[in-house]
Amino acid sequence: MNYKEFFKDKKISVIGIGPHGEMVADIKFLSKLSRQVSLYDIRSEARLQGFMQVIMGCGLAGCSLGRVAQDELAKADLIILSPEISRKALFLKKAHEAGVRIEYPGILFMKLAPPITLIGIMGACGKSTVANMLYGILKKSFAGYEDQGLYFIDPDLPNGAMTHLKKVKSGDIVLARIPEDMMGECYAARISPHVAVFTSLVSSNILEYQTYNNFVVAPDNVIETIRSQPGFASKAKMLRTKAGNSSLAIQVSELFKVSQEDAQDIVSGFSGLKGRQELVKKVGGVEFYNDSASVNPISTLAAIKAFSINKNIILIFGGAYTPYDYGELIRSIPEYASIVILLPGSGTLGFRSEVEKLKGIKFFQVQNMEEAVLVAREYGKKGDRVLFSPGCEAIGVHISRKERGEKFVKAVRAL
Repeated sequence: MNYKEFFKDKKISVIGIGPHGEMVADIKFLSKLSRQVSLYDIRSEARLQGFMQVIMGCGLAGCSLGRVAQDELAKADLIILSPEISRKALFLKKAHEAGVRIEYPGILFMKLAPPITLIGIMGACGKSTVANMLYGILKKSFAGYEDQGLYFIDPDLPNGAMTHLKKVKSGDIVLARIPEDMMGECYAARISPHVAVFTSLVSSNILEYQTYNNFVVAPDNVIETIRSQPGFASKAKMLRTKAGNSSLAIQVSELFKVSQEDAQDIVSGFSGLKGRQELVKKVGGVEFYNDSASVNPISTLAAIKAFSINKNIILIFGGAYTPYDYGELIRSIPEYASIVILLPGSGTLGFRSEVEKLKGIKFFQVQNMEEAVLVAREYGKKGDRVLFSPGCEAIGVHISRKERGEKFVKAVRAL
């Protein structure tokens, strides 16, 4: 079905504008297709003050801030959730009971797009880096081909996912960073990437609907884990790479006829992403790194392994709850760090006692980011590296991951 026909005359409820307005572009797009688009956000008008002017200019049929009315949602034809909002949210109960269709923007794009080639980047850490490296390679390589479209979908980007429906055409390539919760949504929608790229193995269910002309690109250990899973036989061709973000990006680009030399040139000029093992400042011989994008123990463990030299890490971590097992990270800390500074949060409460028991490290519990940075500065010595790698979610403690990282950077620059 044509996307215009799909949205026409539907009563659409959009829930959430995203932590930093990421959904605004899609809201504008929907408002041009239907005059019955309403916005709901659990945050108050005061908290969304910076977005009110653009929200009011979207031509919405209704806007409810500070509350989400269950009865109103139950009358919608379609509900579109901002990616950070769970399908299991209590305010969706009546909508579920009424059989209202509930979608996420990226998944709905994939359902409504014409036949495309989907490259999905997945894993516990490194997704954004690989995706941006690969996008840079393909964008430059496709520059000489007028008819070859290339689109980048990422829940953290402000350009919207559904907005691409205006331009995408059959045969185009769509590069998507797929967070773990969206992998489950893809599986439920029977969507498998034509090229599935794993930085680390998080789930292989998403591969179920691949065909024999599809690909899986991953490091050796991930390929071995996929192959060893009982009852699962991948139909796709499996391509092994060395561990490392650049190796993955280069391997995938070769599938699209990009020479290894050209890909390597672009990768070598990649300057990295904000909030991902980013050097903020050096103070008195102590380096401060921002790895605020880390929201699980796997990525935090990878960061301390990469940065540690003779246990010179001062690790700042903790935050809101995630369902991960923190055992391996906590057991590994004494091998790589000398000082641990825990931030408050529901996730921190779950493992604080285990961290306190660690031998051979100094332990501090702080109340906020500013205190954490001051403690790190006080106890850091020349050659130490202060690594803010929270390993926990931000929501509930901070407005978003971005805000959390900005607080760290501001506190460090104030030293």
